[in-house]
Amino acid sequence: MPRSKGKPPASLIEKMLDEASWLLSHAQALGDYGREEEAAAERARAANCEEQVACLLEADGQDLEAGIHRVSAASCHEKRGQYTRAVTLLRAALSAPLYDDYRAPVEQLLARCLTQARKELSRATLRKARKPSSAVH
Repeated sequence: MPRSKGKPPASLIEKMLDEASWLLSHAQALGDYGREEEAAAERARAANCEEQVACLLEADGQDLEAGIHRVSAASCHEKRGQYTRAVTLLRAALSAPLYDDYRAPVEQLLARCLTQARKELSRATLRKARKPSSAVH
């Protein structure tokens, strides 16, 4: 039976899942060897791939799996200090079905990222307040 129009082919999803898995493993290995700059770059690629996978899974009607991959992408962003991007992905994941025993850890990750995002906002506000005005009086 042919696939319906509009759905991505399973082989594309499988290919993207394989790539995401490899990127995550590679980032972990680089981090384990202390190669943090390279690990961060690989996490960025992994996050992008995981977001794409989530979108493809959602398009294929696999909402539960899509949520899991959004959380994975958010975790990559958290490790890179991109807390606002992580918050966006975590909120999207929590708005969809998740396994009951998975929801609580995701909510905890969201709380951590929100705390860090607030700290970033506070630091940015302080820097702006301290910065001398460039206007001429």
